[in-house]
Amino acid sequence: MSERRIARALARLASPGAVLAPGRDASGFGVYVKGDRRTRPIVRLSTMEVRALESEGAIEARGDGVFVLSAAGASRVSREAAEPAERFVAQHRPVIARAVVAADGDLRTVRGFDADAPIRKLASLRDSNGAAWLNQAELAAASRLRADWAQSEVGALRGSDWMAAPIGSTSRGPGTAQEAVMARRCDARKRVADALAQLAPPLQRVVTRVVLHEEGLEAMERAEGWPARSGKLALKLGLAQLAAAL
Repeated sequence: MSERRIARALARLASPGAVLAPGRDASGFGVYVKGDRRTRPIVRLSTMEVRALESEGAIEARGDGVFVLSAAGASRVSREAAEPAERFVAQHRPVIARAVVAADGDLRTVRGFDADAPIRKLASLRDSNGAAWLNQAELAAASRLRADWAQSEVGALRGSDWMAAPIGSTSRGPGTAQEAVMARRCDARKRVADALAQLAPPLQRVVTRVVLHEEGLEAMERAEGWPARSGKLALKLGLAQLAAAL
């Protein structure tokens, strides 16, 4: 198997609408842009290579012998496209260069996650007329939910903290920084749970998967067994309910 050709095929499959489908001459599979199988495939793969990718979880069947890139495959593409030192970080979210003010007041360039990328992706959704699909209130609801969710996911120290001040023996005794982090984490987790509890189960699932876990709408629809473009409407309904509750 050609690793370079396979990597190129997976990278092309990451494009919106691209599919991996049997060739018209029945001699393996090809990657077709926007699912148009009337055109020549961009990359060709053998049946053995396709079966290997399927067994590895890099692609998943969509039906009629057609495959699309899976979530694991998308992570693999991100890993292979990133700098060597950032590969396992970049598979979760794009890594960018950012300017930050250091403790000494100097402006420095660091590399890290683009925290605003998920909301920009939601803001890019359009209706049939090209207008924004989500309004500002709905985007604000998504942003607030993501902020609380990120706070709830902040890791706490494991085991004993030998550097922390002693915990007081009474309820009025001084706490530790770890306790403060845990308190904020619990408060944020409760806010997320309370917000999602306001939604009907189908809307709760779509908001969780798309807004929090950054799953694509098409992948979510396939996983839920929903008709095409129904997830987009469900997402708007869910975020509209959250916005109304703010």
